Amino acid sequence: MVKSLYVTGLFGLPALSPEIEQLFLSLNTLNRPSIPEDEEFVYHDWVLVRRKGLELGFADSEYHSAAPRHRWGLGELLLTQAYFYSGFNDIQSFTGELPYGLDFNDCSDVARQKLAVFESTRHSYRNDTWDVDGYRLSVTYTENRNRIDRIACRQLATPIPRQATVVWPELSALIAVLGCRINDPAFLSLWGNALDTETIQVALEDDEIDFTQTFGATVSLVGGMFRSITLHRNRDTESAGWAGELPLGLSFEGSPEMLFSKLNARPIQQSDSALTGHAVWHFPDYTLHVLYSNLDNRLLRIKLIAPGVWKCVEEC
Repeated sequence: MVKSLYVTGLFGLPALSPEIEQLFLSLNTLNRPSIPEDEEFVYHDWVLVRRKGLELGFADSEYHSAAPRHRWGLGELLLTQAYFYSGFNDIQSFTGELPYGLDFNDCSDVARQKLAVFESTRHSYRNDTWDVDGYRLSVTYTENRNRIDRIACRQLATPIPRQATVVWPELSALIAVLGCRINDPAFLSLWGNALDTETIQVALEDDEIDFTQTFGATVSLVGGMFRSITLHRNRDTESAGWAGELPLGLSFEGSPEMLFSKLNARPIQQSDSALTGHAVWHFPDYTLHVLYSNLDNRLLRIKLIAPGVWKCVEEC
């Protein structure tokens, strides 16, 4: 019988190592992870063993360790994730020992009691997430929260380093120029020397300014007007992450539960899926669109949109 402690203890080992090969043999599977050489921007692969209710995730070592971008995809595959399923469709229930004494029959209150030693790290919303010894543990419950549906254990990737030293604009100044033209001195002054004539011309052609590797943001344009800005968490869309001020005292480390408590106002739109969710609020000076992770229970993107632009039928 495979134990979760045995699996998570192998995190960080190469897929070709004897230890991982022994794990495959113990699972009685011939499947092995691989990334096709002709696939660009693909850095993960998974091996699902349906008979065992277990899925293993592997990441390219250069991508996982945040090596220089030209090295991504050139490393070896490392075991970084394990998913334990209670059973659905043609996937059987995992029958081995689950992490920290958890049981699929545990309700959310019992699960929290068992992980009480890590309570200070818990982030919650529809599900619960803890940072435990060596990895992040996420527990997904059934709809009425009286049972565990699945458990995800994931070794976190190294944060992506910033490509340049930057000074983030003040949030009030950023909001003040929403709707301005991007050649407006007030807009240009926000970004230091990051915007030269050539960069502005490319931005006008693409209706976008990609600051993901420097400021950790993406600026969206319409007809040369500053329509919106998306502030990214580190590694969201391979971004170095926005480290400047966020609106309304929000933090990327905050949970969706904290988000809704802090804003204390009903969003004009909200939707949740198994992995992510989003919510939208209108304020006098901007529309706020927040994308959050229902696996990590943390904020992923915070988007500020010029007033009167956002429509609920739009893909934000």
